Amino acid sequence: MTTRVERFTYDDAIVRKFAFACIIWGLVATLAGLTLALQLVMPELNAGLPWLTFGRLRPLHTNAAIFAFAG
Repeated sequence: MTTRVERFTYDDAIVRKFAFACIIWGLVATLAGLTLALQLVMPELNAGLPWLTFGRLRPLHTNAAIFAFAG
C-alpha cells in the first residue's frame, strides 16, 4: 500500500499584482506628500507652474494614500 501525497498549487498572480499596485500608489502618495511638505517650507518650489500648486497636489496625495492603504 502506497501513500500518495497531494500537491496543491495556488495561482496568486492577481494578489501579487494588487500588492504591486499598492506599493506603487504608496510611493506616489509619499512623493506627493514630500513635495507638499517642502512647498509649505519653500512656496517657490512649484517653479511657477500652476499644476504644481498646493491646492492641486493635495487631492493627488489624499487619493493616492487611500488607494495605497485600501488598495
